[in-house]
Amino acid sequence: MAVRYAEEAEVAFSKGGNMYQLRSKKYDIVIKNGTLIDTIGDFEKKEDLAVVAGKIAAIGTISTNDAKMCINAEGCYVSAGLIDYHCHVFHGGDWASCSAEAYALPNGVTTLVDAGSAGCGGFPIFWNSVAARSLVNVKAYIFVGTGGQVGLGCVEDENPDHINRDGIVELCQKYPNEIVGIKIKIDKDHLAPYGIEPLCEAIRLGEETGLRISAHATDPIVPVDEFIDLFRPGDIYCHMFHETGEGILDESGNVRSSIRHARERGVLFDAAHGKTNNFSLSCAKKAIDQGFLPDIISSDYTKISLSARYPFTMMLSEYLNLGMSFTEVLRCCTENPAKLLYGRSAPFLALGEAADLAILKIAERPVTFWDHYGNLVHGDQLIENKMTICNGEILFDQLEDKYQKFA
Repeated sequence: MAVRYAEEAEVAFSKGGNMYQLRSKKYDIVIKNGTLIDTIGDFEKKEDLAVVAGKIAAIGTISTNDAKMCINAEGCYVSAGLIDYHCHVFHGGDWASCSAEAYALPNGVTTLVDAGSAGCGGFPIFWNSVAARSLVNVKAYIFVGTGGQVGLGCVEDENPDHINRDGIVELCQKYPNEIVGIKIKIDKDHLAPYGIEPLCEAIRLGEETGLRISAHATDPIVPVDEFIDLFRPGDIYCHMFHETGEGILDESGNVRSSIRHARERGVLFDAAHGKTNNFSLSCAKKAIDQGFLPDIISSDYTKISLSARYPFTMMLSEYLNLGMSFTEVLRCCTENPAKLLYGRSAPFLALGEAADLAILKIAERPVTFWDHYGNLVHGDQLIENKMTICNGEILFDQLEDKYQKFA
């Protein structure tokens, strides 16, 4: 089955007609033969799905005759568009950020969260010049340092005396639907002169603004047991699988009891992969084997990840090959972040919902995953994104059906 729009147009022109004849069709897009998967709805079923005016208009058995465009998703999963809860897309505003569209759309990402690229000094520029103009849905954390996160080789200013508390609060009030949290780094490079006071200040700001914090916890300034109890329910321990300084594993490779207790209290854990020392395959394997899975799988995508040619779908694939199920992986990049962003409890794939969709395929072939620490994992499953639909518009298309004659 191929894209029906081209076939209909060909027939229309051959009969002296024109493409305006397609306006009489009931649906803009019909996706046929795919397996619909939705972790909130708790279903995995082979049904068709139709889109009209950016919304899901029908689910079930749908005739191709009703479609302006028909897509054959045979052998693929049709999912809600992925949510990347931690990336950097202040493109042109700092060294590290990349273009949202350059990485998000090929990876099935329709919603992303910039993880504090901008501080209060540059946030309006970031929002108005980059985020608000994006083809994908964007939310953001604001960094505690006024100058934001400027990139590789620079240490951002987290001196508690320099934190512009009034400026941060004012922006959080001005952008209540756009700013979703406060970002801080608690590593030795940033906090050596200050101890954990900047973390305490970030939490106080979280209390005042009603927002969660996300703390970059690679190579922390103090032992884990000295800061994890400060986290509130809903706060995020970011880069949970790092292997630089103290982390979630103790000296014997077991998940720390303080970390398990933090989860029981409601603290969340984000893998926030990246391609630096923020992620270790070895640490991830040990934790997953002990049943300690991430709440969120995000990319921490920057120019480093882009240069490493290590896409988000490859990061997600690591977890399939480390023992997580596809449903568990999908939950960490759809359901869980949607609950944080919107308090969502309703299924994604339902009538009237936004047509933000990813068509994914699990390819079975040899693949090798690698990390900054030199660890390798050899696997045989690779998640591939075949199509990204955002607000009902196809923005990325690698489905093979278009190369076949429509039957």
